[in-house]
Amino acid sequence: MATTITKYTSYDQYVHDGTIDLDATNIYLALVTSSYTFSAAHTVWADASANEVANGDGYTTGGAQLTNTVDTAKWYAADIAWTGLTKTFRAGILYVNATVNSIVKPLIGYILFDSTPANISIAGGTFTVQWNVIGIVTF
Repeated sequence: MATTITKYTSYDQYVHDGTIDLDATNIYLALVTSSYTFSAAHTVWADASANEVANGDGYTTGGAQLTNTVDTAKWYAADIAWTGLTKTFRAGILYVNATVNSIVKPLIGYILFDSTPANISIAGGTFTVQWNVIGIVTF
């Protein structure tokens, strides 16, 4: 099961124009079902939110907030764990949980948890997203 992260096309623009400040912004990871069809052209959370897994059973709608840090070479965050999770999902979406520069909840990246691709089903367990030590994104 290989995991891949793909940046949305708008990500680089948002970082360069200051819309997204990776060090000072509330960034969230939300889980979405296989009903979401990834498009690099999607720009805001509303493009994907209708496909988010339902609230409850160990998951809170909107996802989990990252505890993130940026240094001169990379953006990294503490691992995220959902405990007592009973859900079936396909992917995760990183987004800014705020309106910045009049853009409502800009998208950052799409995480496909299983490159097959296949659904991930968790029944009352813990699902942990463990970020690579070299960073989520390197600059």
